[in-house]
Amino acid sequence: MTRTSLAGARIILAALVCVGVFFIHLAAHAYEPATTHAGLTERAVEASRLHNVLARLGRPLGVLEPLHLGFDLLGRDERRALQARLDALDPAGGYRPGPDGVAGAGAWVMAGAVLAKTPPERGANHFLDPTSGKGLHDGPGLSGVAHSLRLLFDGGTSVRGLATGTAFTLDGISALDWIESPSNDLGLPVFFDNWERAASLAEPRARELALVRALLALGGVMAVLEDAGQPAYVRDDFRVAFLQGDDGSSYEQFVAEHYGRTGLPPAAGPVSRPDVTSFFASADGKGLANRTQRRFFSEGTIPGDVSIDRDTRVDDVVRRARESLAYSSPTVSALTLRPAQHRRYLAVEGHRVLAYENNGTQVRFLLDDAVYADMARALLPEIAGYAAGLLDHLLRATLEMTVAQARVTVRLGGDVKQGGTVRLFAEDGSGHRRELREVAATLAPGAELVVDVPAGARKLAAVLRGRDTGGPFVAAGEVALP
Repeated sequence: MTRTSLAGARIILAALVCVGVFFIHLAAHAYEPATTHAGLTERAVEASRLHNVLARLGRPLGVLEPLHLGFDLLGRDERRALQARLDALDPAGGYRPGPDGVAGAGAWVMAGAVLAKTPPERGANHFLDPTSGKGLHDGPGLSGVAHSLRLLFDGGTSVRGLATGTAFTLDGISALDWIESPSNDLGLPVFFDNWERAASLAEPRARELALVRALLALGGVMAVLEDAGQPAYVRDDFRVAFLQGDDGSSYEQFVAEHYGRTGLPPAAGPVSRPDVTSFFASADGKGLANRTQRRFFSEGTIPGDVSIDRDTRVDDVVRRARESLAYSSPTVSALTLRPAQHRRYLAVEGHRVLAYENNGTQVRFLLDDAVYADMARALLPEIAGYAAGLLDHLLRATLEMTVAQARVTVRLGGDVKQGGTVRLFAEDGSGHRRELREVAATLAPGAELVVDVPAGARKLAAVLRGRDTGGPFVAAGEVALP
């Protein structure tokens, strides 16, 4: 250790002693990954068409199909990094691959959702304020020893990270930018590239590795959307929601403790939206971030306490409470202040969203377990429904392939409005695929391409990568030959 880092360590340790802090518990930096995110993703997968899509791609067990990661096909640095992240997953969660690198297809999606928060500072890029389009921006942020100590003892950084400025700051790119970022190894570009490779690569083990990578990225993107159903993530509230207590967000702790992974409610019906962005936020107000922000408070965006005396009018309390709000919705409506010392609740759409009580000298606003319970009942099924809808949207294109009289017909189906160039591949008895470059053709939605079965082929596969008003898509299909 250098003299500089030793000095930094001594400063931090001295501050630790001065403030009398000897333990800082691990803080949750989003819906708790190992339980809530894994469970929400599992519910979304169950409600989506992923199982049927995989079955049509030669994976007859669908989401239960065992898939091998193939660590030996990765570069040394990538292999070590990914192995370390997978080894950190909870063995009891049902989504950690075995020692042989094998897990079910659905488990790989769940693992991707958990890895999206590993390490936890990645959560800085899961924020999205739908009114401004910005991500986490805490202004001056939380400076000084307190934030540094929290990060250090979270395991999210180190003395070296603090000294060199690489530790998590209270700023991040928006969730929408993050899912498209080339720096995100679990983002949309990784999904589309590997979904295409899973059909087009020559060797079967390489195709299987690509499919695992695509499924991990699907989970990663779903986890970012799922955080749009957490009020703190759509109300730019990191400092209070995550740093005011030793255990991070009180709401997330409530959800993790009361539901775990397997106790989460089923997904609402998959939500249909016109493009990826609109699942998060849109002008029509139907994005998940829009709906969450306008209906629920977070710990750091509740009204400020209002001082009162016996002559204070209720209307004045309501006005002053509203003036303290960072966002216009939800707002504070009629309050009941008498008799004092009673806890009451403000409801929106039948859900308790804010607790308040009059102690005689002030009206205090807070979120308590009753509010958290109503929030969870409203939000959790909706989150899983949006995640299922996003999954279906990303898999909306299909290539339907049929065989008759030594000829294969390929048809572009699914909910797409434009076509593209379809590539075909013949697979031999060893699983090796070669591209039939002489039959590549443009295929429009609903149109068909008919090709002769190549000699010696056991399977024929096809892939088409395109873009329409819903954004990019990859359609893939395969068929066994008689």
